[in-house]
Amino acid sequence: MIDNLLELPEWLEVCDRYRYDITRFAVEALDMTFESGQAVTWQQELLFKSIEIPSSRTSVASGHGCFGFNTEIMLADGSKQFVQNIGMNDRLMGDDGITPREVMDVVRGRENMYRFIYCDGTSYTFNESHILCLKRAGIDKTMTVKDFVEHGAGIGFYCYRNIGGVIVDMPIQTVEALGEGNYYGFTLDGNGQFLGADGMVLHNTGKSRSAGIIALWHLLFYPESVMLFTAPQIGQLRTVVWKEINICIQRLRNNPILGWLADFIVVLAEKIYIKNFKDTWFVFAKTAPKHQPTNIAGQHGDHYMVWADEACGIDDAVMEVAIGALTHENNRAVLTSQPATNTGFFYDTHHKLSYKNGGIWIALEFNGELSPLVSKSKLIEALYQYGSRDHAGYLIRIRGKFPELKGKFLLTRSEITQMVNRRPVVTEDDEYGYIITVDVGGDVGRDHSVITVAKVVDKEYQGRIERHTHIIDIPLFSNRANINELKAKIYAAVAEYAGATVVIDPIGAGMGLCQSLKSEGLYFETVNWGVPCFNNNLKKLYYNKRAHAYVGMAKAVERGIFSLAPKVRRMYQLMTNLETQMSRLPYFFDDRSRWGVTSKKDMAKEGITSPDIADTFAFIHMENINYSPANKVAFVGTAKEQEQWNELDAMADLL
Repeated sequence: MIDNLLELPEWLEVCDRYRYDITRFAVEALDMTFESGQAVTWQQELLFKSIEIPSSRTSVASGHGCFGFNTEIMLADGSKQFVQNIGMNDRLMGDDGITPREVMDVVRGRENMYRFIYCDGTSYTFNESHILCLKRAGIDKTMTVKDFVEHGAGIGFYCYRNIGGVIVDMPIQTVEALGEGNYYGFTLDGNGQFLGADGMVLHNTGKSRSAGIIALWHLLFYPESVMLFTAPQIGQLRTVVWKEINICIQRLRNNPILGWLADFIVVLAEKIYIKNFKDTWFVFAKTAPKHQPTNIAGQHGDHYMVWADEACGIDDAVMEVAIGALTHENNRAVLTSQPATNTGFFYDTHHKLSYKNGGIWIALEFNGELSPLVSKSKLIEALYQYGSRDHAGYLIRIRGKFPELKGKFLLTRSEITQMVNRRPVVTEDDEYGYIITVDVGGDVGRDHSVITVAKVVDKEYQGRIERHTHIIDIPLFSNRANINELKAKIYAAVAEYAGATVVIDPIGAGMGLCQSLKSEGLYFETVNWGVPCFNNNLKKLYYNKRAHAYVGMAKAVERGIFSLAPKVRRMYQLMTNLETQMSRLPYFFDDRSRWGVTSKKDMAKEGITSPDIADTFAFIHMENINYSPANKVAFVGTAKEQEQWNELDAMADLL
């Protein structure tokens, strides 16, 4: 038996057939066909054709597919959870009913939705990009909902359940088109398959399949080739890509004609290599900090390829080293990222360095609206979240386009005017509560100290909880207030608005106020919004709690669920400041496509004054700031005080 791949005549034959045709390799060797349920998409084919070109440089800007709202999923401990409440690091029950599957990433959006109704009357709602787990004649298949619908309802495929280790066939009775809707999904470790609450075998998004196909293609058909995967955070990338490469290897192994190729591949935790060529023919993953870009250096060769994921987040110095290693004629590079920033190397590959502008980079934009792997529900959710297809967040995350952020602020003057003139968005029929927020001015005569009182109620809208906010009073707006005046105003507001949640910024001048109030026994929440959000899903969307709070406030204003009481509107000096502050809140997207709000220090450099009033509005929308319904406020006090109040209540009943 020949152990050296280079000495096999059969290897030269397959090289001739597949070296410049990745799509053919995916179809013939990996069974990426409609029949197998994993047909190559048009976007994958476009990517493949670009990479096939010798010495190619490919840069892909892409947006992001899943289940309908309130789909119940089985967790690893056997309990159930709604799909929209599942977050990163949650553990789901694997399709075998035994093995846990860890959630590595979550996805949201809008797409065309379909309800699958089964023979027993139960149903599941999927987006059209959702990958179905199917059977036909006892053979397992997967395919997207779109392919299933477009090809004669799957031509005989059926779903199935795992009930306590017993596989139960579930023929599909009807499929109903529901139009666009929100979808919710995730990427898992392992084989990506898991169970619904009723044991239905389901599949995750599978969004990294292209990387697995290309890595395996490059490894197999270029002698002593080396491929580097890099990213800002390498751990998750390696886990996902290694999983996809393993899936592709298994599909190759099952091929009756080409399965022998799989015997030459060795998979280790940090390297995948060709047998007997561990140090010269391999795939690996590595990153480098921006202050040590040369950590990623050292690789050269005739067949060297670099794949940079989340390229917007890779420092230009690191990128320069990685791309600078491509010194040979047949070297290749692929950059993939959401187009988060309007500067940097990745941005340049789509503009001044792009082929259309005389450069060498083939710039591809993959619009999630057109992707068969993105559900309509994800798109609908994104439209709801951002409000418009032209919103910067939607452009980045869905349409795969670079946003124009110069001179852009969270809110426009017209939106603020509409807010000022809006009728109250919280009524007496609502189960509202009170929130009192306090921002302490840093310097007497410059920054203002502000106390704001809001009436709030949380309501569900399209599967999300929205906070309706009505500002009923601003009892303090002063650049000369001292700690005693602040305390007096706070105590007066607490007395007037029973059960109110008090929120105070303790940073800087606020520290003394907080210490004094704490010593006097007043309970309050503190603002610590320079840190990341606690919720994993929010952590992926927002740079810090400040960004989450401000964006939440801005969305409430945009959505028409933020209003001011007439009493506030008549405070003319305050209103002048407020309108200026709220119309000059600059924002950005960081290299991970997360919302950010420009720091006060950087605002000051641009001549923007401290948004002290707006701060108190944003505090209301900060993560984990809750309220008690005003008509259900429980008594909080000492046992003796409680006893006295009980006696008074009893006397009142007698009267």
